Amino acid sequence: MRVGLDGMLLGGHHSGVEQSIEGLIRALPQVAPEHEFLLACRPEYAAHSPVPTLPAPGWAHGRLLRIAYEQIGLAHALRHCDLLHAPGYVMPLNWRGPSVLTVYDVIALQHPDLCKRSNVWHFGMMLPRSLRRATAIIVPTETVAQAVRGIAPEVGEKLRVIPLGVDERFRPAPEAEVARVRQAHGLAEPYLLCVGNIEPKKNLAAVLEAFDAVAGELPHHLAIVGRRAWKCETFDRALAGMAHRERVHLLGYAAGGDLAALYTGAALLVQWSLVEGMGLPPLEAMACGTPTLVSDGGALPEVAGPAAQVVPLGSPQRLAEGLLHVLRDDARLAQLRAAGLRHAAQYTWERHARAVAALYEEVLHAQS
Repeated sequence: MRVGLDGMLLGGHHSGVEQSIEGLIRALPQVAPEHEFLLACRPEYAAHSPVPTLPAPGWAHGRLLRIAYEQIGLAHALRHCDLLHAPGYVMPLNWRGPSVLTVYDVIALQHPDLCKRSNVWHFGMMLPRSLRRATAIIVPTETVAQAVRGIAPEVGEKLRVIPLGVDERFRPAPEAEVARVRQAHGLAEPYLLCVGNIEPKKNLAAVLEAFDAVAGELPHHLAIVGRRAWKCETFDRALAGMAHRERVHLLGYAAGGDLAALYTGAALLVQWSLVEGMGLPPLEAMACGTPTLVSDGGALPEVAGPAAQVVPLGSPQRLAEGLLHVLRDDARLAQLRAAGLRHAAQYTWERHARAVAALYEEVLHAQS
């Protein structure tokens, strides 16, 4: 089987979706060496690809031109492939063969106020049509499967829940590495950690307010890893109004090695998102031996809940009380640390890729 993969999202600083695509394409040749994989991608990513590539033309640069190429040229470029996998929400609507689509969430359709206008427009127009055209649809959680059924009931039989993986670089880092990274970022001990782009769905303004409420009773600092994304005004106002602003550290984007050390050194990973399709940071933190606190937003309780402290969404005061409760309980922190290591070990890219490769074969045999 020759599988064409749409990797046009890859390149630059990778966050959740891009990391998920890359995790898959790194694992596929290892678990399914009998198949060929061809990745359509931007020229700048081709040199880093773990599989053979078909670089896009130089003009397919920037969001609009990338989308245009995906919808106009990609199907022709991959025409000799037996199957197309579009692992980034949308697929070329002019593809005529067997296809697999991966959808990580439908937040742009269900919660447009939490998303960029461009994403709301793009996914609003293309995602329902892609769902209908795909032969099979991968979602990372049952929460997302239910959401997809809610917006497109007719595609329910196509859905396959295949959880994502945690990269192998996320494991407890040596003390010397933790100290080096902490010093490089000017980060004091102990600290709480948030990982994710600064955007509305991450609910970081509420995290700032909760931290400010308990900072006088705890010695911790708060570190936030992630780039500024969109609609940051509420976050900026919350930050400017803090009484303990000097104990908040905005670290920006962190590469994998540094991020593993930041996870390892944290007293607690806090992800109090309004909604998530899966949420990799809690699992990454668990794999590094870090206790984790999550909200009940979206799939977070489904994915992380059995090994995390779950604090339901509500007022920032609720989170403040949850922080005090867990941080003052050494036995609970130790329990979360041990449970998290066991839980995260179940989520590997090898396991994900094996299930995806099996789905490729199922789809292709069904079409023959």
